[in-house]
Amino acid sequence: MALPNTQQSTPRGATPSSPATAPMPSVPTVSGFRIFAKRQKTPAEISQRLSELSFLEMSTDKDALLVLNVESRDIQKNPYMFSVVSFLPGSIEAKYTCMPSTSPKRRRIEVLRHFLNLLTITEDCYSVKMQGIYQLLEAAISDMTEYSSVEYDRLFGMYDSQKSESASMQKKLREANEGNAALSKENFELKSKNDELTLKLRSLETFSDPVLTLKIQEWLSEHKGEINIADFSKVYNIPENRVEQMLNKLVTEGYIESKG
Repeated sequence: MALPNTQQSTPRGATPSSPATAPMPSVPTVSGFRIFAKRQKTPAEISQRLSELSFLEMSTDKDALLVLNVESRDIQKNPYMFSVVSFLPGSIEAKYTCMPSTSPKRRRIEVLRHFLNLLTITEDCYSVKMQGIYQLLEAAISDMTEYSSVEYDRLFGMYDSQKSESASMQKKLREANEGNAALSKENFELKSKNDELTLKLRSLETFSDPVLTLKIQEWLSEHKGEINIADFSKVYNIPENRVEQMLNKLVTEGYIESKG
């Protein structure tokens, strides 16, 4: 799977400074990034892990698995806005297109989000050097700061203040609980169980849309194409309304069909 050619050729006799070399406004540019990681699964095993995401197109090139995500196509149905993630033996690389009308930094953040979602699904397929992840996240945070308006900064300041106040209150609550020797053993165990379930809920609620899609598809495969929203929500501790919204989205986009 090769990246579609997005470069323009220079007409005969044209120089780099001549108008003939100026790119057309509709021609996207190509950029990318990569992290170093040691592959621990075969390309076939990684492909199987990602195969539930039907919107992805995959192929192999020598010892690499190439994963194409087409976001839009041109009039000739050729990929126009897309990204390709290459799962190599010693690294994971992403290449993507960016339209002239789109901010390169914003586009990079969008692709990074997709890239991290793929890493989440294939987390046990690679031994990742976290330094590369940290550098990508640091650059993404720096890019996002440029899009912060005065209003956004104000809202973020309020959020940060509330978060600090919440942390302070939680600390006081822990100190009060530690100092209350009259609590019975049963109440202590119930409190610990509640905290554990709360942390588990918060963890599961962070499922990204692609991961939730994969979980729904796995459920349908294991339950003969049927899903009980209440049971699914209880198992994964995901709000029923979010599960219902995702099911409606998958039906609308043609990934699954509604019965009855």
